[in-house]
Amino acid sequence: MDPLLPDIAPADDPYSFSELSADALNASWGALRTHSLHWHPGADLDDLLRRWPLSGAGDHDTAALVTVPSRAVEAADVLARHGYAPLLVTAARLPGRGFDGRSTVRIVPLARENLDVAVEVNLETLRFDSLFGMVTARQSSAERLREHIASLLERPEPCGWLAERDGEVVGFLYYDLPGHSDWIASRTSVRPVAYLGLLGVREDARGGGIGAALADHAHRLLDEAGVGVTLLHHALPNPLSAPFWYSHGYRPLWTTWQRRPAR
Repeated sequence: MDPLLPDIAPADDPYSFSELSADALNASWGALRTHSLHWHPGADLDDLLRRWPLSGAGDHDTAALVTVPSRAVEAADVLARHGYAPLLVTAARLPGRGFDGRSTVRIVPLARENLDVAVEVNLETLRFDSLFGMVTARQSSAERLREHIASLLERPEPCGWLAERDGEVVGFLYYDLPGHSDWIASRTSVRPVAYLGLLGVREDARGGGIGAALADHAHRLLDEAGVGVTLLHHALPNPLSAPFWYSHGYRPLWTTWQRRPAR
């Protein structure tokens, strides 16, 4: 197994269920009604999947999720035979890895006067990611994203960054520093943990090194801050994400398999 993984113990009850309002921020990241199965080393995954009490037949806003270490290759065949697809990767980067260094695009900190354009870039990225089966663009997404990005401005250290070309914003990135990333820190044994929440580049500006410039800027700051590992999520079927992130020093740590509808 990957040495970046934490200890993974069995759960008293491997099955859980959660439900979100369509107006919640997290409703944009998946189905509203989610069944989750807790995997652990040595688990009889085939048996767990067969005994799972799932609901939601015909309901596309119900999903069944199983997250396993990306190197747990023996689980892949079992999940595929039960109709699950690998859709989301939690990837990890250690300090000093994957700098590009070729772009000279201007990077500026997020400010309240450019909140509108930051939301636009985030929403465009969300809509593109929704093509790959996990993310769901909702009527509430724009408003919830605006609230979330605005909250970044209240943090003591800058954590949102814009890429400008010829005076126009063409890309946006934000991350959670340790303290704000506690919600995902249990996914790794390394400390401290940062989480890169978004890197989006406008469609008409892709391929020009803008994403690389934003990633380099963020990674330099995170390394200087003493971050032990940076985590992010990316859509596995997205033909742009995996090549980009792995060329910037990331490697797959966890893979989330989904069946949607759940039953």
